[in-house]
Amino acid sequence: MKKTMHVESRPSAGDRETRQKILEAAQELFLSRGYKGVSMKEVAEEVQVTSAALYYHFPGGKQDLFFSIIRMMLEEWTQGALLVTTQAQGLREGLIKLTQYLLTLPIDRFSILARDIHENVLDRDTQRVALEQLQNVFVQHVTNLFQQAIDAGEISREIPAAVLATMYEGMSISLLRSQHLAIGGTERYDAGQLAGFVVSVLLRGIADQGTS
Repeated sequence: MKKTMHVESRPSAGDRETRQKILEAAQELFLSRGYKGVSMKEVAEEVQVTSAALYYHFPGGKQDLFFSIIRMMLEEWTQGALLVTTQAQGLREGLIKLTQYLLTLPIDRFSILARDIHENVLDRDTQRVALEQLQNVFVQHVTNLFQQAIDAGEISREIPAAVLATMYEGMSISLLRSQHLAIGGTERYDAGQLAGFVVSVLLRGIADQGTS
């Protein structure tokens, strides 16, 4: 008896296009009105699709749609981070380019969605997984950068790449917060100079630890 091979069907180009339109429209609605202020019916009307089509793409309802927007933003930002570091020569240049890129991200828009996660998601396990996703994708990429530098002999093996990535993450978060607070004020920073300074401080600390 011949075995029947199961072939997993892939979304058509039209399905992918519709899903993307839904995500983009819903993102703007959530950002302007907040999680509680947006209904699935309003999203369907905005994109001009039926409710059945909306639930076809997001069977878990509004929470499914909301987390899909979070994932979309993360994927876009991660791809951008990969792109800016691909052609970098060495760890220092890679970290500077990455830091400059981070300074261009619309962190204020993302903060609105992150706040809604805390305030409106009742499923704590789902909330935890979502927030871990925000962190892990980025940290893994930075870990890879440090591991490549360790393997190439650029920096000491004394400190594991994962620890170095966590250190960089902490510095980056502090930097982005300070930049966010400065928006609308009179103080302005040159992204290139600021990125170079932060990376120099980090690498100097790594070198000091490696020789101690």
